[in-house]
Amino acid sequence: MLKIEDALRSISGEHLAALSWFNENAGNRVTWIGIQEYSSEHARLVNQAKGIYKPKYTSYALSARTIQDGPYPDKEVEFRDDGSWVAQYFQENPDIAMRDREATNRGLVKCMEDQVPIGFLVKCKPKPGVEYDVLGLGLVVGWEAGYFTIEGFSSDGHAKLATDPSDAATIRAKHSYPSDGNEASFLAENFEDLRAKAVAVVARRRGQARFRASLLEAYDARCCITGCELKGVLEAAHITPYLGNSSNHVQNGMLLRCDIHTLFDLGLLAINDSYEVLLAKQVAACPQYKALLGQKILLPNHVASRPSRDALRIHREWSKLNPASY
Repeated sequence: MLKIEDALRSISGEHLAALSWFNENAGNRVTWIGIQEYSSEHARLVNQAKGIYKPKYTSYALSARTIQDGPYPDKEVEFRDDGSWVAQYFQENPDIAMRDREATNRGLVKCMEDQVPIGFLVKCKPKPGVEYDVLGLGLVVGWEAGYFTIEGFSSDGHAKLATDPSDAATIRAKHSYPSDGNEASFLAENFEDLRAKAVAVVARRRGQARFRASLLEAYDARCCITGCELKGVLEAAHITPYLGNSSNHVQNGMLLRCDIHTLFDLGLLAINDSYEVLLAKQVAACPQYKALLGQKILLPNHVASRPSRDALRIHREWSKLNPASY
């Protein structure tokens, strides 16, 4: 972990002034006009023509911003409950072999090598009246297949120095799917083949037949969190990942509505030792889900069919949802 003050220690002048603006405005929403006004009077913050800004006065990149409907497939930023975040940001130049041809990319690589932070902005409102969410400062901690991994500083001012492939937020960030800008291309596919694939995915998602049947019986065919009784949307959720038939034990499963299952698998929902629901802050902020926070799940009548506390703890530790934060 690196403290934010240590990360800024080697920076000075206009570079430090610009990074300090990102740090001080973390969590704020700003207008494009406001960014331009600040830059005209103080330090320049962004490059209007490019998503990555590398000033001429330094070998480091200073900032990166996402651009809705931009030319590059940037992925969704994923947030953690400690205030940190992780982003997969695509390099300038669509040919990944040409990464180092661009000064902007070389600037991000230099930041990665020397642990110099960059400012990060996410576009949240298009024209007219463009607005950005200021995520604050982040460290460039990796590059793979065209994507720079950027780790944001937490609320207490710390950031990871390397990517953690087992981290829930990192997994979500890496496996999200950006728009390819080719919305009409689906028409060229065989509609019936696509429909069959979609149904097959749903069928697999419901879980193996015997495993699902055992959970339907144990939970009286109700989602153990929402109480939903519509069998068509109830899925057999593994608490710890499926690793073969031994994973299909009733104590390693819960019967969940499909959207709740998705939240659970993404590490955005977990269960504590008292069988109460924990939610990631961004989920708890949604009106559709906030009432679930702290709610006790419906347990099978037979103790031997209840979810394993050890399995729930393993999932909870991976999710990094802290009961003490609520």
